[in-house]
Amino acid sequence: MCLSCLSVHRKPRQCFSLRCAIQLELFNKSKYRDGSAPGDDVPLVVPDVVYGVFDGATDPLGTVINGTAAGRLAAMTVAVEMATIARDPSRRRASGAEIIAQLSSALTCCTDPLGLQVPPSTTIAVAMDCGETWRFLLLGDSGLRLNGTEVYHRHKTIDHVSTVARVALFNIFKSQNDDLDAVEAMSRRGIFLGLRTAVSEGVLSHSDAHEIIDDAIAATKLQTEADTVKRFLMGGIQTQFEFGNTSDSLLGFDTMNGTHITGCELQDFERSKTDVTHIELYTDGYPSTPADVSVAAWEAKFQAAERSDFHKIGQFATVKGSTSTEFYDDRSILILS
Repeated sequence: MCLSCLSVHRKPRQCFSLRCAIQLELFNKSKYRDGSAPGDDVPLVVPDVVYGVFDGATDPLGTVINGTAAGRLAAMTVAVEMATIARDPSRRRASGAEIIAQLSSALTCCTDPLGLQVPPSTTIAVAMDCGETWRFLLLGDSGLRLNGTEVYHRHKTIDHVSTVARVALFNIFKSQNDDLDAVEAMSRRGIFLGLRTAVSEGVLSHSDAHEIIDDAIAATKLQTEADTVKRFLMGGIQTQFEFGNTSDSLLGFDTMNGTHITGCELQDFERSKTDVTHIELYTDGYPSTPADVSVAAWEAKFQAAERSDFHKIGQFATVKGSTSTEFYDDRSILILS
């Protein structure tokens, strides 16, 4: 059901849309360059039923449950429940709210007894085979591209805030240290555990912390939420879950973490199979989309980004950078053609 670190091909019959036998390509790569541990991305393949990618959120506290990272546990739990739902053709027609509620309930049953400080969470990007149509469900920042051109990919404001702050931290620490792996480690610690921690540990001055906050507010145009941005950055990504499934702040976002989802960010739509020639489902470990539709094209685009912005502080800036031992994130791409 869940596949990792492989590419799968099914030989297609001659056809012009995804109404007959399809070719499947799947590539899933852990953030750990040596493959020493699985990543938090979980692909899902139930042929002729449902296909998807689920990106478990990296736990800022490094929580591991019985050998499984918290983010991966969330992604696996929701993927398995999604497969259970989709195996029943009638349930593929349930409302988006009903499907999300069932997925959320499964995650809650799995994680609530653990009493974790940060609720494990995951994205959802799914294509369900509904006979004459494809049905797509998207929640979070995993993406979908149809026919090589039509992109559905949400970006979270709160991630933009974190990225601005993390890049600033990286540049400050880089001016003090030539070991760029150590610089990345310090930057991640600062953004994950908060600027307050960096100041208390003596690696960041009060004035630099306030300047970083001011720059993040200006870059994201969140002047009306200045106090909220300050509170978040001082506390770090470890407090980000407090903004999940909330609507009282511009930093709020919908996520699958076992709590009630407002539904305003859920994307749920269908397309006739006659209108679909390619489906690409991908996680945000790919910083940009390629022109061509193939795993090779996605990987080439990824490697180009690694060469041009290895530390992810420029064109492809994000909340984490690459190091000699880790890619900046796990990555998965699933293609139906």
